[in-house]
Amino acid sequence: MKTKNLNQATRRLMLLGACAGALGTLVLPAAAQAQAGVAGPVRIVVPFTPGTTPDSVSRVIAPIVAKRLGQSVITDNRPGASGIIGMDMVAKAAPNGQTVMVSTNTSLTLPLFYKTVPFDVLKSFQPLGMIGTNNFALVVHPSVPASNPKELVAYIKANGATVNYASPGQGTLHHLTMEKFIHSAGVKVMHVPYKGSAGAISDVLGGHVKMMMMPLHLAMPLRADGKLKVIGSTRAERDPQYKDVVPLQEGGVAGFDEDSWLGVWGPKGMSPALVASYNAALREALGSAEVKDALAKQGLTLQPGSPDDLMKAATAEYQKWATVVRNAQITAE
Repeated sequence: MKTKNLNQATRRLMLLGACAGALGTLVLPAAAQAQAGVAGPVRIVVPFTPGTTPDSVSRVIAPIVAKRLGQSVITDNRPGASGIIGMDMVAKAAPNGQTVMVSTNTSLTLPLFYKTVPFDVLKSFQPLGMIGTNNFALVVHPSVPASNPKELVAYIKANGATVNYASPGQGTLHHLTMEKFIHSAGVKVMHVPYKGSAGAISDVLGGHVKMMMMPLHLAMPLRADGKLKVIGSTRAERDPQYKDVVPLQEGGVAGFDEDSWLGVWGPKGMSPALVASYNAALREALGSAEVKDALAKQGLTLQPGSPDDLMKAATAEYQKWATVVRNAQITAE
């Protein structure tokens, strides 16, 4: 009888040990998430030219991310094909945390403009965290006799096919928001795509192209110098930094409420521990007074969030712009 009781006790101990071991395999990875690090130097890929908002954001957050992850961090600009070249590099990178990217919401619309995209904009990347939003403005060359949306629409209708607008490339927010404005206004304007923002802005300043969408914080100094006129901003509400700028919606373009947002992504397959470490690093960076000040000068409203928040926003963004592309009857190249 004693032997039987001893055997039962032994089995209970063994069962408890097995349960404890199973719980250990569940608890340890979660605890280790806070300790997860990157094994080597980090490259933040920016799929756009130097001087753009994603480039500036990458360089501002890099020092704090480097300190948090315990690795050196560099910004690697890989522009071209509206972001496809840089994004493809990240999609094909090892998911070890050493290659991530700062990109904009309109990178999600690439399949709507290009017949061949070598990755899936939603499935090939791991969301790491949201950064913030950026207000845009519709600007025109000073020679255009318009100061508000209604006057601009009248000018376009009177001048027909001779009116054109610039953008940094197919599928950029500059392109999409202008197409939404054109569709809302019921007019036709010729699109002149460039390979980056610098050439587009330069030709609008020179009067070779009549208008474009561009970040509001970049437009305001040019307006102050008399080099451009600002027709309106793209968010529905007035920008807290530039309260004298009338939103396009307030100026008569019904339902117009758009802005650019930026997030950080890695290649698909990153471990939950790495994802948690990156999100914590981003939140720490965006909570820094120095970073807040620097990004405010870039016109950014900070909006840190979880990887899930970024994924939900990305999915909604893709669906929204797919509707705009259909309405504008834009075909893929």
